[in-house]
Amino acid sequence: MEAVVLGAGIGGMSCAALLAHNGYNVKIIEQNPSFGGKADQLNEDGYVFDTGPSLLTLPEWIDDLFTSCAKNPREYFNYSKLSHITRYFFENNKQVDVVENLHDTAQNFEKELGLNKQIFTEYFRLWSQIYDISEKTFLKGEIKFNAAFLKSAFTWFKNTGISSILNSMASYNTSKLNNKEVEKIMNRFATYTGSSPYKTPAFMNQLGVVEMVKGAYFPDGGIYSIPTALHKLCVDLGVQFCFNEKVQKVSENNKVIIVKTTNNTYETKKIISNIDFYTTQKLLDRKVKISSENLSTSAIVFYWGVELTTPFLKLHNILFSEDYKKEFNDIFKESKIPADPTVYINISSKKDATHAPEGCENWFVMINIPPRPTLVNNEEINKARNYITSLIKKKFDINLEDHIVFEEILTPKSLYDKTGAHGGALYGEHQNSLSVIMNRKPNQDKRSKNIFYVGGSVHPGGGIPLALRSGVNTAQKILGY
Repeated sequence: MEAVVLGAGIGGMSCAALLAHNGYNVKIIEQNPSFGGKADQLNEDGYVFDTGPSLLTLPEWIDDLFTSCAKNPREYFNYSKLSHITRYFFENNKQVDVVENLHDTAQNFEKELGLNKQIFTEYFRLWSQIYDISEKTFLKGEIKFNAAFLKSAFTWFKNTGISSILNSMASYNTSKLNNKEVEKIMNRFATYTGSSPYKTPAFMNQLGVVEMVKGAYFPDGGIYSIPTALHKLCVDLGVQFCFNEKVQKVSENNKVIIVKTTNNTYETKKIISNIDFYTTQKLLDRKVKISSENLSTSAIVFYWGVELTTPFLKLHNILFSEDYKKEFNDIFKESKIPADPTVYINISSKKDATHAPEGCENWFVMINIPPRPTLVNNEEINKARNYITSLIKKKFDINLEDHIVFEEILTPKSLYDKTGAHGGALYGEHQNSLSVIMNRKPNQDKRSKNIFYVGGSVHPGGGIPLALRSGVNTAQKILGY
């Protein structure tokens, strides 16, 4: 039994490991010189950056993969739970912290933002119930319209009501919370799927459960320790890695899959593509029917090495735009870079001092933009940089540009060039409607039973735990259990 995996991202390596453990001869073809995909690492001038995902949730899913492969996960990687998760800043100079314990967070919201803590805890009581059903029914396997699915769906709808489908996240949160700042915090979880809270259905509020109820974590050494652990697991299980080989074409002839790369030609019975779904369709010489209007958000990311320390910032920080609704309207309706975007700042050196020189910090600074690579040019990058540094000056009275000693930039084009993300979209298609959510691209090809898909652009979704789960789900499907 043999299989070829296209791409050494988290989904590809998790699938490869489980197949190899069950007797498959697996090769992983990767165009870059190393593994990780979007979860890569940048190490320059004493500054270390996790270039993609920066928040770890559901680490037990990663542990489960290692255990399924008869390995002790603690021999590969470790992590600790964050007592402080995110600090949020608002335009009215208010700020609030989301912490490990939901009740403590509710107290913070009551004290700093004026929301009765009982309203907030009751809000999460409902969504915690809904998430537990969703995890079993939608995330840990493929969606099948059978008796078990219908039973779970009935329970799910009984708890949420029809309003969770007809109303958007934002309108639901206004009706239940009626607090401008807390609504922004909850609406932001739509961006975890690259979607708009003013369009995606209200039941997606359950996304907040993963972080705010189940907790957030920091892996020892940073996020890159996760793909590093998966790579070692794969090697220990006999998976062969072929780096610096870009896939140029994939075809099928008499049930044999032929993969042509820049260096070699491979023949196999099965392929698993960890490359973006739509980019894979192009490699298969199929017509791609997707508009940028249907894709998730992209981003501009600045990786800044700064010669200063900021005790008023935490590991994860959000600086909200003044008009959140307009920001999403700019991205999804006007297809332009927002003039007043929300800014996310991740500073991993606050948890791992080796990620920056002494007295310095490593700033990962991101704004969401439309998935249109042609939008981003030097002028737009300079506008974004100036906006962010001006915002930092306004909020914290720091002339940040005087302290930046290192800079690297991620754009939709560079993301596509490095990972094959179609249009530079972070998560494949957005989830701005029920039909899109229910019809997310499956893990098995509809035309060929020997072609499979994993990663953030297919079921069950983007982010580290879901990308990993896509690999596990797909391997289990191939193995027949």
